Amino acid sequence: MSVAAVAARAREPARGLAARLRDAALAADRLAGFAFDESPGGAEPPPSLPDGEERAAAEDFVLRALRTVGDPVNHAILRESLAGPRLEALGEALRLPRLAVVERVGELVQMGLAVRDLQADTVQATAAGEALAHQVAELCHEVAGWLEKRRRPS
Repeated sequence: MSVAAVAARAREPARGLAARLRDAALAADRLAGFAFDESPGGAEPPPSLPDGEERAAAEDFVLRALRTVGDPVNHAILRESLAGPRLEALGEALRLPRLAVVERVGELVQMGLAVRDLQADTVQATAAGEALAHQVAELCHEVAGWLEKRRRPS
């Protein structure tokens, strides 16, 4: 795969992950604003994402997203969430108690990889989650292909 193709594939989940990180920074700034002291001499809290720290924040966030997707159970939930299953069915399919499913879905939601509909009790992969799930599947396919080639006599 060419460098340009790899860069194009990386853009698929990047937009969704960037949106989630931007939302997290805005929420952190709003939360810090509640602690703002308006008395004389009170200092306004610094922004959660100061200028110049974007790359470090992005690296931390992307690595956490990859760690979340890299967990075998979370990865199975993400794959299943492409179809928007009910949490009950997801728990049955993965043989997990409901609380475990709820907690793990929460991890995916926190990273912007899935959304949970509380009313319908379903989970759905976001565009970023879907792109990462497909990239993992593609990578697994490629690795398996290389392993198969090594086993064949020349």
